Amino acid sequence: MFSLSYSLRILGLRQSRGGSRRYINPSDGIVRSAGYPVELKKTSTSNWKVEKDKEGDNYSFVLDYNISIDYERTNIKIYIPQIEFARALFFHNSYLVRNCIDNGILSREFYITNDSDVLSIINVLPICTLSVTQLNNEGLRRLLAWILIDKNARASYESISKNFTKNARTYNGIKTWKFKFEPPNLTDFDLSLTGWLDKKTNNYYVYEITSVQNVNCDLPKKVFFNSDKFKAGTQSGGTRSTGGYSSSNDEVIDDTQEADIDSRLKNIDIPKTLFSFAQPIETRKVVKRKSKGRTGADAETTDEFVELEFSADEAIVGGTACQADFAGLEDESDALELYMQRFESFKLLIKKLSEQPNIECHEELHFLPAVGRSRLHRTIDGNKRSLLEVRVKTDSSQFVILEIDTSDNSKPVSTLVIKINDIDYWDTQINELLRSIVKRSLRWPKAISLKKIGEVSKLNHPQELCEFTESSDDFIRWQKRLDRILGLA
Repeated sequence: MFSLSYSLRILGLRQSRGGSRRYINPSDGIVRSAGYPVELKKTSTSNWKVEKDKEGDNYSFVLDYNISIDYERTNIKIYIPQIEFARALFFHNSYLVRNCIDNGILSREFYITNDSDVLSIINVLPICTLSVTQLNNEGLRRLLAWILIDKNARASYESISKNFTKNARTYNGIKTWKFKFEPPNLTDFDLSLTGWLDKKTNNYYVYEITSVQNVNCDLPKKVFFNSDKFKAGTQSGGTRSTGGYSSSNDEVIDDTQEADIDSRLKNIDIPKTLFSFAQPIETRKVVKRKSKGRTGADAETTDEFVELEFSADEAIVGGTACQADFAGLEDESDALELYMQRFESFKLLIKKLSEQPNIECHEELHFLPAVGRSRLHRTIDGNKRSLLEVRVKTDSSQFVILEIDTSDNSKPVSTLVIKINDIDYWDTQINELLRSIVKRSLRWPKAISLKKIGEVSKLNHPQELCEFTESSDDFIRWQKRLDRILGLA
């Protein structure tokens, strides 16, 4: 198996001329990829060929592509090291790197059930060596769901171990192999590359893949993760533990030390690869528990996950160093529609408001930031907690209406309505307001602190917010209360 330090080297490896090709300490202080940038739009892996380099040590995918160089269209031959493409697709944490050569590990450590056509549940088995704290990351949950459930992606990931088993050789007690795998059949996806363009031959050698965008996938609309190591309860307070993680920018990985099983997990910062799916899915962390049914028999129900019982990272009792892991993925999937669904009733209220004459409404979604050790910037199912801002312009005034996502029933929060004095000033204050909400444990800032922004009002929700229609008495009364605040009634 790969060690963590080897996993990190894999993630930093660029098997092409000139090594990693990153400007680590440039004069402006901004770390960036080096090389000539190339954007591949709507490419497909079905057109890629496989070649070895001249030394016969490395495999590359090769494709022809037409790009603009010095304002002229030129056909070039692009060489993408196979290990670099595998890194960009799969190698975004130590688990996926460490176990890529272990044939059958996904079947041993995860069990997948289908509750319906739109929902699959990934059961994380007790023997699974994946740290459950990794499942706090929405992007990694989505990536793991793709690898586990999408047959195309899973076959590609498992081809790494099959090629290893077939081609690995042992010399003087050391096992070596030439990295090779079968790429997933991807169509119409985009790649951002940096590399070296040899203008004499028009050959382009990729140093690094910096983004993989619009990846097609075959997944249900919802994927839930369930584990016995998840603990059901209620989320509380603004100073809860962060789930055993601490971040580090300057820690040294010591190959001579073993990880201490009792230490907190340190997250190693590494360069991120941008990744997005063409059709993002909703993922949640859930816990199943048995409850008495009507007949007295035990019935299994699914409840939202709240907190972790313990960390499951590989470590030993006699270890002397902190445990460590990394996350090399920056998920850029356009999941806006998934988050908007959490404001369904509120959006119905705004829809009826916008139908009135001389009313203009504009919606913008914000995500609450992480502040200190608070967990409240995320909902208890592991997703980002959002705030929907609606700007309303009437004949005489301008308002902002703010609604916090409390779909996890963490606590009731009324709608905040502010009659704005200066919209430009409001734009400078929105980020601080988001931080204040988290600091105050999902409570609005005090009215006196918002006095400079404008006149503040609160709009209480109906009792059964999810169970009424626009023709119900509760909804009509809710709408009338909003109209009075806006001076429309």
